Amino acid sequence: MDEHQLLALKPELDRFLDRFAPLFGRDENRAHARRFVQGLLHGGERRSIENIAQATSGGPVRSLQAFISTGAWSDGAILRQMRGAVLELLADDDAAWNAAETGFPKKGTKSVGVKRQYSGTLGRTDNCQVAVFADYCSAKGHTFLDRRLFLPEEWAGDGERREEAGVPAGVIFRTKPELALAMAADAVAEGVPFRWVGGDGVYGDSPTFVQGVRQLGKRYVLDSSADARVWTGEPRVIPPEERPRPRRGRPCTQPLVVGEAKRVDEVVAALPATAWRRLTVAEGSQGPRVYEYAELWAWFSEGGLPGPRERLLVRRSLGQEPELKYHRSHAPAEVPLSKLAQVRATRWLVETCQADCTSSDRWCSTPGGGYDQRRRAA
Repeated sequence: MDEHQLLALKPELDRFLDRFAPLFGRDENRAHARRFVQGLLHGGERRSIENIAQATSGGPVRSLQAFISTGAWSDGAILRQMRGAVLELLADDDAAWNAAETGFPKKGTKSVGVKRQYSGTLGRTDNCQVAVFADYCSAKGHTFLDRRLFLPEEWAGDGERREEAGVPAGVIFRTKPELALAMAADAVAEGVPFRWVGGDGVYGDSPTFVQGVRQLGKRYVLDSSADARVWTGEPRVIPPEERPRPRRGRPCTQPLVVGEAKRVDEVVAALPATAWRRLTVAEGSQGPRVYEYAELWAWFSEGGLPGPRERLLVRRSLGQEPELKYHRSHAPAEVPLSKLAQVRATRWLVETCQADCTSSDRWCSTPGGGYDQRRRAA
């Protein structure tokens, strides 16, 4: 955004920031918050504290640096205000809430949670931070609604490293599905209207996540890995107390599942040609996005035990070398397959948001890592 565009936008931007400025406390902090946001919108290849201060006449660099690195405010209150602003425009009871992780390439070892780890955004294992984001998508539009920084186990257990980077004592190791589920639960607790939950195989293969979403009363359309195990006929589960007692050793303490679970890709490979039908899932920039879909009822293995009966969906791209994607949904039978396919298609919007943000270099780190949960009301 160039200087002319930014000046034209400033009256509207000021009205928007008026909703958030009081949450930063002292007048000096409120002014710094305004300058920082304006600096993020300003043109340039890279946005550092130095060039933000220079571009916005923000005064001494050190004061703006101190605001970012040691300033105290409630990030939770700001997020709640932001969600309120989003819902004024996008709220819809039939909206989809999608979880996805993003990697941010980093140098060195000081940024909170940084390590060599896989990043889908980067498409490789590299030195980076990883965060889990929640995207809210309705017929009126979509945007990010929440985020959690992923703290690897070696970080969570390293007291000296945590203290140096400012990680609060109460922050513990949580998996990405656990972080996503916590955000979904917060959204439900705050009354955010949505019906659907989406995510890739990291979430669809997690018993913790799928069971948690069901407990929240939401419907999901989640990706599944090809090697996930399913039963295509309802399996019989024998409780431990009903299993025959062994002649030697201790009595059985685990239930027994009768029936063989197969890999998802093996089950799909056996589908007849008549199982497939062509569906338009969304309108893309180059025309309708069309795929072939098939579905069947199945019981997914959740920690070795069958979950409730749900729908195994498979999407096949058109072309000479079709690509298969597998999904699962516990939506009832009266929900048409076309609706589930459309809900799944909202996930690409998360990637659009990620690309917009990372290409604009809007992720600005603070010295020492900038773990945002340390920002508490003074």
